[in-house]
Amino acid sequence: MLLKNNSKTAEKLLAGGWEKQFTRGEPRLSEMVDLFESIGREVQLQSAGPGENYFRKECESCFVSCGNDQKTIWTRVKNK
Repeated sequence: MLLKNNSKTAEKLLAGGWEKQFTRGEPRLSEMVDLFESIGREVQLQSAGPGENYFRKECESCFVSCGNDQKTIWTRVKNK
């Protein structure tokens, strides 16, 4: 499930025990999702892109050059 990028979403994730990992695009995105799942973590993806308050101004050029294919990975330990 792809989550919308906004501060309320981030607050809910943090309150739910989720940890922000990093932002990536393909092919590393899928590789990292598979890795986190293989070590027993739940994974949520959050949209990421230029113009969002989520990133510093210096980050925008990378997002523009990569298109809107960047996602932020959030993980948490699976409930047993």
